[in-house]
Amino acid sequence: MLIRIYKAVQTLLLIAVVTIIAALFSVIVFLDMNPYVIVSGSMEPELPVGSLCFIDCQQKEPETGDIISYKAGDSVITHRVIEVTDEGYVTKGDANDSNDPGVVKQKQVFGTYVFNIPKAGYAVMFFRSLKGIVLTITFVICFSLLGRLLENRRE
Repeated sequence: MLIRIYKAVQTLLLIAVVTIIAALFSVIVFLDMNPYVIVSGSMEPELPVGSLCFIDCQQKEPETGDIISYKAGDSVITHRVIEVTDEGYVTKGDANDSNDPGVVKQKQVFGTYVFNIPKAGYAVMFFRSLKGIVLTITFVICFSLLGRLLENRRE
C-alpha cells in the first residue's frame, strides 16, 4: 500500500518537473524569451513583486506604452516606455512619481515584456539560493532513501 502511494507521488513529481522544465526550455529557446524576476514594486500593479516576467528578445524597438527590460549598470530594469526620442527611450516605473534618470539607449534594451507568472519569481529565487539548493538535494536524497526502504520492506 505505501509503496503504491510512493510510486504515485514519484510519478507525479517527475511529470511536474519535466513539464515545467520543458515549458521553460521551449519559451526560452524556441520563442527567444528571457525570464526575469521582479524584485521591486516600481511596476505594480501591472508587475507585482515576485512575478516571473518574460521578455521577447526579438522585439527590441518598443513603442510608447510598452514595457521593456534594459541594462542599467549591473542591474536589469523593467519599466514602461513613456516617450520615444531620437536619443532613445524615456522610461518610468508605473508606481514611481518621476521618470528614470537618463535616456535608455537602443543597445541597452533586452526586449519587450510579453507576460508574467505572479509569485513564480519567489520559487526561482528560492531554488537559486544556497538554502534552496541544499533543501532540494536533501529532499531528493530522503525521498530516494524512503523508496529504497519501502522496497526492502516489501521484500
